[in-house]
Amino acid sequence: MKKIIISLMMAAVTAAALTGCKEAGDIEDSSYVLAMGIEKTENGYLIDYSCADFSKAQDNQGTKVPSKSVVYSGRSFNETNQSFEQTQPKKLNFGHLKVIVFTNGQIDDTMIEELLDHSEIAKSVLILKSKKQLKELFSIEKDLPVSFGEYMAKGIESSPKVKKPKDLSLGRIYGRK
Repeated sequence: MKKIIISLMMAAVTAAALTGCKEAGDIEDSSYVLAMGIEKTENGYLIDYSCADFSKAQDNQGTKVPSKSVVYSGRSFNETNQSFEQTQPKKLNFGHLKVIVFTNGQIDDTMIEELLDHSEIAKSVLILKSKKQLKELFSIEKDLPVSFGEYMAKGIESSPKVKKPKDLSLGRIYGRK
């Protein structure tokens, strides 16, 4: 009897291990956001989602995947994300986000709070500020051999002007780790 119970338990554990995560889904079902640009407007925000563009990636590129931007507007981060997901076939995935750039030279505290509260956005994401407008800042993306997020992160990490790049992270700047 013990052997039967042990065999059944082992079969149940093996079956559970082989089924995987129910919520996971395929890699093709997600838009991997590698960088974001956020611009405050009169009616809310413009958000540029710079997502991995696997259609341009070559087999031998390894982790060097180019990116492609799409811009949405909304009164909040959550509303803008919902607009994206209602019109795009893929779900937003912020697990590979490297950098967030606030444009027009201003960082918005309300948006920062939303970013801090979002469960998928790591506190290690770099927060930058640019005097440029969103469209101008992301215009170089189409000519980059790597993603805009990778380009910006490497630029910060290799800049002699930035002593500690980690000090520019969301968690360090705004006191949450």
